[in-house]
Amino acid sequence: MTSNDPIFSINASPAKINEIENHEQQGWQLMNASLLTNLMQLAMQQTGADRAVACDNNLAVIAAVNLDQEELLAEQLTNLLRVAIAKGEAVVANNAVKEAADAPHTKTSYDNLRGIVIIPVPGQGAVYLDRPLKQGIIAKSVVNKLVKLARQSAQNNQTEPTESQLKEMYQQIS
Repeated sequence: MTSNDPIFSINASPAKINEIENHEQQGWQLMNASLLTNLMQLAMQQTGADRAVACDNNLAVIAAVNLDQEELLAEQLTNLLRVAIAKGEAVVANNAVKEAADAPHTKTSYDNLRGIVIIPVPGQGAVYLDRPLKQGIIAKSVVNKLVKLARQSAQNNQTEPTESQLKEMYQQIS
């Protein structure tokens, strides 16, 4: 993976790119980087998400689509990623309401509401996805299939599935 890869975070800072390159130079296995990137791409296709982030267990951004540096560092995003990674469970949320009691008082307009899903990848990191809420929520069945796929993919340490192999695995999950 290089910074010329079109899915690689276009909005990544030079420091972030150097951090990833330094990991490569230190012998860090980028298997999880490609797995996370491939899983992110497949998850975007399956959910209709228009924004996504793949990050490792330390919340280092591996790849990002349509999110700028400020959004990548937002407290809500990083907190949700931490929860998904720590619990090993998918997180489903929105970008407006943090507490149920605050729901009537949100100042986010309907056009700006986004449905958020985070898929943990055991031992690897997580994939964050979001899309406008006016497109509907992401189906629970799709989220469950993506979680199963992430678990299967993470368990397969010897070979790294390509995006097409992940798609085939996804289609076989019931």
